[in-house]
Amino acid sequence: MSSEPSPASSETPTVWLSGVIQTFMSKLVMPVIGLAAVIGVPLWVYLTMGRISIRSDFQFIVWFALIATALLSWLTAHLQLVGYRGRELVVANYWREARIPFEQIEAVEPVWWYKGRLVRIRFNRRTPFGSVVYYMPKWGPLRAMFSAPEEELRRVVWTTAPWKRWRF
Repeated sequence: MSSEPSPASSETPTVWLSGVIQTFMSKLVMPVIGLAAVIGVPLWVYLTMGRISIRSDFQFIVWFALIATALLSWLTAHLQLVGYRGRELVVANYWREARIPFEQIEAVEPVWWYKGRLVRIRFNRRTPFGSVVYYMPKWGPLRAMFSAPEEELRRVVWTTAPWKRWRF
């Protein structure tokens, strides 16, 4: 056995900013339940009634549900686990992981319609996860009224990349 540390053990651990359970529920569990309802209810109606007809009073609700499903599906596709390791941002989903240098971060900003519970990261070039990524901070629902979770990532990027101060 060698007394030298292995390269993997000398590497700094990843500090995760995302809430793992909350991200798992929002990225995998809830979309499956939602899509099952959007597909299953009309299918059940068709199988039991032989046709699908929507009263004009309820067409707005049906269109709203379909449009909301499309928008939430887009958001879910961009929702990732986010952390940092050294001077790199670690972005992961449940199938792959990418390390992105802090120099590629264009902005870290709160999402105005879900302030404190969702953070958007924009990149200045294309990454394996696209040019924008969203993450749900740890304990976001509990601390949303008392803190700005995007400041934690800004502070990390700012202290390691002082030339980017003006971009935030």
